[in-house]
Amino acid sequence: MSLTNEQKQALFAVLDRTGGHREVMKQARVIPEDYQAQLSHVEREEQTLAFEGMPPVRVIVSRDPGRKADCPLHVNFHGGGFIFPQDGDDDLYCANVAMGIHGIVVDVDYACSDAAPYPAAVNQAYAVTCWAVEHCGAWGADIRRVSVGGHSAGGNLAAVTAMEALRVGKPKLQLVVMDYAANDNYFVLEGEENIRSRAFSLLYADGDAELLKDPTISPVYASIDQLRGFPPALIVEAGLCPFVETNRKFGAMLEEAGATVRFARYPDSRHGFTVRMNGDWQDAQQTIIDAINGAAPVS
Repeated sequence: MSLTNEQKQALFAVLDRTGGHREVMKQARVIPEDYQAQLSHVEREEQTLAFEGMPPVRVIVSRDPGRKADCPLHVNFHGGGFIFPQDGDDDLYCANVAMGIHGIVVDVDYACSDAAPYPAAVNQAYAVTCWAVEHCGAWGADIRRVSVGGHSAGGNLAAVTAMEALRVGKPKLQLVVMDYAANDNYFVLEGEENIRSRAFSLLYADGDAELLKDPTISPVYASIDQLRGFPPALIVEAGLCPFVETNRKFGAMLEEAGATVRFARYPDSRHGFTVRMNGDWQDAQQTIIDAINGAAPVS
């Protein structure tokens, strides 16, 4: 089953009609000068990578020029409902994290679902993570200090990448950061209040509603056995986010599977706040930096 062009256009019309809050957040933000300056402090390099059987993927590597040998490496997946590409907010976020961890951040501009629906982004996320790990030696990063993380759709990809790493047996990850992660993309099919999220989900699954129950699209459908061995996790929760209960449910599942889970709760913040620079965004970014710095190296 695939969406027709007419069905896709109808879903895009929903996104256009309901995108006001996202634009308001972007327009209302005030970017502190020291935060903006981080972008000029890092060493940045863009590459387009080709992996067999999937679309090319752009990556942006940000490095702290003052990093020491055996520094941490973090792989970031941006948000945007699997439909919007990486943008400048992620450039700032990744620069700030790279400087904060005195290490390296690889930002993955994975395929958008309008051009390449599931599983393109999933495959790219895991492939780029493996590629980054393979470059630890050349970059001077510690292979025992590799973490993944993301926001919204990107938080989903971080969770799914960790699950795939468990299934395959590599790479070993020291931390998974899930920032208001969209880890249940099926429940949004019901309820008029979920109309925007529903459009994102159907575009991602190319119209196949039942596919949205696959754990590699909605990790809350994973079995506890599939989650055993999951790395330590940081779940950043925005209290005004539609995925708040999903975050709590998945965190409880991880704990049942034996994972160490920390919740960072921001009850007055909205979905997107960490990178859109709203609410308690600075505290949330520092919490993520501190979690990466404090994560124990894998054995």
